[in-house]
Amino acid sequence: MNPREDKIFLLIRGYCDEHLDNEYLRLCTELFDDLLDYPKTINRGKEEIWAAAIIWTIGSANFLGDKSFEPYASLSDVCSYFNANTSTVGQKASKVRDVFDIGFMNTKYQRSDSQMTNFLENLAVTEKGFIVSREPFMIDNKEIEFVEDGEEELPKNYILFLESMHPIKNVDLYQIEYLFKSILEEDEKFQRIQIADQKQVHVYFYGRQAKALIFNDKLNSKKFKVIETIDQPLTEE
Repeated sequence: MNPREDKIFLLIRGYCDEHLDNEYLRLCTELFDDLLDYPKTINRGKEEIWAAAIIWTIGSANFLGDKSFEPYASLSDVCSYFNANTSTVGQKASKVRDVFDIGFMNTKYQRSDSQMTNFLENLAVTEKGFIVSREPFMIDNKEIEFVEDGEEELPKNYILFLESMHPIKNVDLYQIEYLFKSILEEDEKFQRIQIADQKQVHVYFYGRQAKALIFNDKLNSKKFKVIETIDQPLTEE
């Protein structure tokens, strides 16, 4: 590795040693090695942002942001450690997940103690082909486009879909609005909140898509969770 790549790895190892464990270090190292196949990409931008993005990419696929799991860390925790912008890290991590097909169903980047991994390993293909194994996700050997440091995501109109475990009350709407406003930046704006049905709420806002990740971290996961964010121009009612 060149000195820059070596620094990224040392930053990752330092965070895993202090706040996570050897299993997270193993997975982050594996993803880091995969990214080394794209030197024109990983050798651009701040080392701290790359380290944070790699850690959050692996963490988000292994429930790192769920307080019921150990170890636990939110996106804000990771970014605070590296003094990195949450929007930039969140968007870069999202792109890495898309490119390498990283998610709950990809066992390559799952912890060895993951219940999801055990479940998938027990799947089999029947003679009639009702269950089909996932084929490897192939990546063309080409440069990956990422948001660069200083190239901040511009605010747009979004609709955030929230799902509740219980019927929604008016007091829930006030709490959601207050909590969501607390994470917005100066150039972002809360638009409105609307009940879609008994267990789903839509939040309309002007801002950055990465706010959905931050908001989901702050929510009480036993009651609400973010299920989707779509970008859509708002129309006057």
